[in-house]
Amino acid sequence: MKNINYSHFKIKSLNKEKIFNRLSKNFCLLNIKECENYIEFDVNGNEGQKIEKILNENNIKIVSVKHNGIKHNFSKIFKMWGVLIGCVLGITFCFVSNLFIFKIDVWGCENLNKNDVVNFVKQELNSNLKKDIETENLEIKLKDNFENISSVSVAIVGQSLIVNINEAVIPEEMQGEFQPLISQYDGLISDIELVQGTLNVKIGDVVKKGDILVFPYTIDADGEQMPVQPKAKIQAEIWIESQETFYEYEIKEERTGRKIECSSISLFGIEIYSNVNNNTFETFEVEKSSQYLSKNILLPFIYSKITFYETKTIEIERNFDDEKNNIIEKLRQKSLIYLSGNEIIVNESCVINESSGVYFISFVLTVEKDIGEGYGYQFS
Repeated sequence: MKNINYSHFKIKSLNKEKIFNRLSKNFCLLNIKECENYIEFDVNGNEGQKIEKILNENNIKIVSVKHNGIKHNFSKIFKMWGVLIGCVLGITFCFVSNLFIFKIDVWGCENLNKNDVVNFVKQELNSNLKKDIETENLEIKLKDNFENISSVSVAIVGQSLIVNINEAVIPEEMQGEFQPLISQYDGLISDIELVQGTLNVKIGDVVKKGDILVFPYTIDADGEQMPVQPKAKIQAEIWIESQETFYEYEIKEERTGRKIECSSISLFGIEIYSNVNNNTFETFEVEKSSQYLSKNILLPFIYSKITFYETKTIEIERNFDDEKNNIIEKLRQKSLIYLSGNEIIVNESCVINESSGVYFISFVLTVEKDIGEGYGYQFS
């Protein structure tokens, strides 16, 4: 007679008699059914977890296991009520917490100290209630108390107060010590038009990114250095390379489209709900993800998901000559992405090396570009 609480197992094994005899010594197996490589049986509810542990320890494949009976049903009900109560409390706290701001974010600070701005805003806030925050008044006070602010906007986004600052730009007459003009790229110097300053390179030189192109001074008739803002148009040939490896024969794993998902909800590390499905795939890939169900900091419910994707091994044979032109064009388009629009294409080249059916393709785009764009100065 079947116990009021029982577990139904379906396992797969080639040696059915050995497994059956081993389990029968310590457990009472009921309703035993044998078919091909499978065994199905029932056990008392209290013994289900023990048998499941033994089977896993002995690497015996469990096709499916179902827990039935009053005890299991009550457990499911308690979990469902726990989730329901947790959701209700979570929604309540979300609603209440949404009335407040919990964080102040400051954007656009380069010379200003963010902490000074945050502390000032905190002092001006009478409360953290959103309805009590006057954003326009805060904007006026920030401009009055910080000289370096050119414009400022204050907005409430979610549970954050966003302070977006535009700092004042220092005019030219207030600029400080000049800095040299620096190369922005690796390249071969092809043309130079000096406006002012002292050149450190000549046509034909190879430079690296960060090298000095023009010094921030001129030398007068007495041999004295006169500080100036360096200005020049320096053209250079730079190289943009894209690469790809092509295999005429390869073995790879490919997803079949079938998948099995398991999910759970936890609170403070305690699992309060789970939906577990046994993975029956022989070869598979696993993806795991987790996310907060809400941004509430008091009840951080975490939803976790594990997805098993069934895979199969496939062999791929391709002919390089059939795909050569497409590969080169793809590499060319990939190189063109890095152009900003004011470059001149000087040359295009492609190098192909082959070894045991593996092809290494390298496409090089040579362009002419101003590598010293901008002016060499900094604010004091």
